[in-house]
Amino acid sequence: MLSITADAAQVAQTYGLDARKSLLFSAIRLDSYPLVAPLIARTDEEEFLLVRQQEQGNALSAGVPKDRIKFYAPWVTIDPRIVADTPAAASLTDLVRELAGNSGVRLAADVAYSHYLALSGSVDLTVSDRAPTPVTAYEIDTDEVLGRFAAWRATGVETARRLIDGVEHLAGLDKEFTTTEDSRYSGLRSLADDRSLDALLLAAPPNFTEATGFAQPDGAVAVWLAGSEKLLVLIPEGGAAVPGAPVGRFPSAGAAVRELARGPRTGVEDEWIGIGLARELERAHAELVPVSRDLGHWRDIRDHEDLAFQVIAARVSVFAIEEALAWAEAGLDAGRSFSELDIYSVYLDKIAEFRTVNGVAVGVEPYFTNLHSSNRMLFPGPPVDYPINAETTCIQLDAGVRIVCDGVTVATSDMARSLPRTPAAREAYAFFFDVVREGIIGQLAPGVICEDVHEGTLRYLAPHLDRMVEIGMLGTDIDFDTEYRKRNVGHLMGKQESFANELRPGYKHVLDIGSYGAAEIPWRYEDAAIGTEDLWYIGHDRTYIVSKR
Repeated sequence: MLSITADAAQVAQTYGLDARKSLLFSAIRLDSYPLVAPLIARTDEEEFLLVRQQEQGNALSAGVPKDRIKFYAPWVTIDPRIVADTPAAASLTDLVRELAGNSGVRLAADVAYSHYLALSGSVDLTVSDRAPTPVTAYEIDTDEVLGRFAAWRATGVETARRLIDGVEHLAGLDKEFTTTEDSRYSGLRSLADDRSLDALLLAAPPNFTEATGFAQPDGAVAVWLAGSEKLLVLIPEGGAAVPGAPVGRFPSAGAAVRELARGPRTGVEDEWIGIGLARELERAHAELVPVSRDLGHWRDIRDHEDLAFQVIAARVSVFAIEEALAWAEAGLDAGRSFSELDIYSVYLDKIAEFRTVNGVAVGVEPYFTNLHSSNRMLFPGPPVDYPINAETTCIQLDAGVRIVCDGVTVATSDMARSLPRTPAAREAYAFFFDVVREGIIGQLAPGVICEDVHEGTLRYLAPHLDRMVEIGMLGTDIDFDTEYRKRNVGHLMGKQESFANELRPGYKHVLDIGSYGAAEIPWRYEDAAIGTEDLWYIGHDRTYIVSKR
């Protein structure tokens, strides 16, 4: 029997790996990090850590022995040499099937429900239940929630207007700010109608806080009831009370949802909840409907309602990132040596400096940080204690911040700059700004389809690929278009980097006035991992580059 668990404490104890700190996508995916978290797979004879290959460099940098890791979901790269000596299974399902052989597979209750759905029917599967915990249901006053967000937005609008006053290329953007437009609940109603839901369970932090307007207590979940359009929060026994009226006590969250809902069809965040909660709901005769992507879309298309906060996040980010890399460049030019962590420390100081100097009254916290020397790895990842010195060929700083009001994340940013140190990397980096700002953002307008932006970007790049080969920034051993179609050139933002709406083949969302997101052209080849990324907003009159100084 092959047993699989996602227990973070076991991963830390056995492998010395804190996924939320050492892995990049566990930090980026606020609504779905259980989907990308490492798993422990063990039999009586052996044990491995199962890791997505995009985290290969981070797992190895954290000290996990390579022979104890099995990789899956091959990393997309234009430099196949990077992964040539490291096989990766096509999917988690393929890897589990390979490790299990002819034996069965047991999944712990903490494994993401999405993994269970993928593995069902492919292996002989058994799953573990979680022990039921009694809960108290509280009804939340949605008018109070709307009032709370409106008050926060008034502060955000005042701050954002000050930050962009006098920034010529952002003139007119302040006319797009709002404090009164709020479609969060009508959006939930539409989602429930579209998927014929009777209830919608909100357990992932971005969805919980978007619905309730307060920080998520440990173990709490929110429930949107279709029909009555009531919003409830379920608090486990012994948990802290929330600002709502108690409406009942139930033997488990599953029992509460089933008793309070008008029918069995229950939307669940398949990329967040564990199998234990899913089976608890099913034992209460709920019919589960996966809606992680639907909820990501629900957040994405409303981000313009929080535009003022998005602008604050973008202005903090561009200052802190560019100033941190300017510090690093000055240090290298002066012959000094330091580490990736030193750059990160400067970056954090610059976030605090911007907030203080500009009187930013809302909270600003790090969201994720991809900061690494190309000498250490070409994989994206958080900083470690790795030297930066005269031998450094390139430094990438791709990062975001969270704007926080009373524990609620109301906006995030995601942008990238680099410090190339070789002539070829410098030339490529200068060109990539043209790609991002003209080749990608230049296409963005109401009515444009996300996947079409990707094709337009490939057309923009095509005449320049020979030059990239000539300067040693691209090889001739791959079909560039085929490889690059496997990844995006940007995405929307919905309180995090969106995985529901990407500028990528297969994504059919139509951009409109109010669409907000990031455009990027990651380029990792030979001795340079270059990140170039800007945040954009489609306004009534034009498209703005919000993260441009």
